[in-house]
Amino acid sequence: MPKEDKKQRSEPEPELEFADRMAQAFEGQVPRMAGRMLGLLLITEEPQLSSKDLVTRLGASAATVSTMGRLLINLGLIERTVSPETRRDLFTIAPNAWVGVYRDGERYISEILDLLDHALADPALTDTPRARIREMYNLYAFLWAEIPDLVSRYEQWRAENGPEALFRRPGGDSARR
Repeated sequence: MPKEDKKQRSEPEPELEFADRMAQAFEGQVPRMAGRMLGLLLITEEPQLSSKDLVTRLGASAATVSTMGRLLINLGLIERTVSPETRRDLFTIAPNAWVGVYRDGERYISEILDLLDHALADPALTDTPRARIREMYNLYAFLWAEIPDLVSRYEQWRAENGPEALFRRPGGDSARR
C-alpha cells in the first residue's frame, strides 16, 4: 500500500487558504498566482517574504514568482527590495497600496474616456453602438469625477481615525475581530 503524502491529508494552512480566496477574488483583474502572492503578503506575520519563501509556500516556480512580482509592482500593490545579507528579492505590500490603485485608476479611466470620446466623435458611428459607448462613457466619466473626492475623503477619515480604525460597511458586518 503506497504511503500517503502528509500534505495531501492535512488541512490547508490558514495563510494559504486566505491566499487562494484572494486569488479567486482578484481573478478578473490579475492572474491567479498574482492574487495568491498578494494574499500571502497581506496575511503573513512577516514584514517581508523572499522570493524563495514565496516559491516554497505557494508551490510556484521562481520564474512565476518573478513575473507575478513584477506585475504586482507595476500595479503599485507591492514593493521589492534586496536583502543586503542574502541578496535575495524581498517583497512586501506597498505603503498606501490601495489608495494608489484608485489614484492610478484615474489615469486608466482617463485613457478609456479619451478612447470613447474619439469613438463618439465619429460621424459614421450608428445609433446602436453609439448608445453602448455612451453608456460606458457616462459611467467612466462619473467615476473619473468622483474617485478623487472619495480617495480624499478616505485619506481624511484615516488621518482622523488612525490606521487601527475599522470602517464599518453600511448595512453589514465589517471585519470580525
